[in-house]
Amino acid sequence: MKIQTSRAIAAMAAACVIALLFVPASSASAQTSSQVKAQIAQAYTSVLSAESSGGNVTSLVAKLNSAVSLVQQADALNATDPARAQSLYSQASALAQQVISAAPAVAAAGRAAVFDAQVSLAVETAALAALAVLAYLYVPRLYWGYWYRTHSDWRVKKA
Repeated sequence: MKIQTSRAIAAMAAACVIALLFVPASSASAQTSSQVKAQIAQAYTSVLSAESSGGNVTSLVAKLNSAVSLVQQADALNATDPARAQSLYSQASALAQQVISAAPAVAAAGRAAVFDAQVSLAVETAALAALAVLAYLYVPRLYWGYWYRTHSDWRVKKA
């Protein structure tokens, strides 16, 4: 009797473990519309942050638009084809995660580009200021030297 009971308990434990393995997997992969929309909102915030840092967010916006389009399609299909809608929600979630993960790199590249532009502007301004000082110092000397060479043989006649 003890052997049968222990086997029955072991079988029930195995069945429970197997059932628990399948149940969380299906509920963990199931994305609801509100969860995906929250991820898209987070991705949008990441894109705004990257854009305010001066980054080129064109590719991120394209991915974000694709994710929004997929969510709209999934919302339309949710009542008629829930399996296809779930697939579309998963694709939209993956795109939103890609945008979220790529946004910091785009922001860093934007900050570097802004810094480079500011350094270039400072160097160009300094060069123009140096040219202005040199022109102020040397142009009159060059002008009068040229004038003297071209007019040195002129004579004033008495009338």
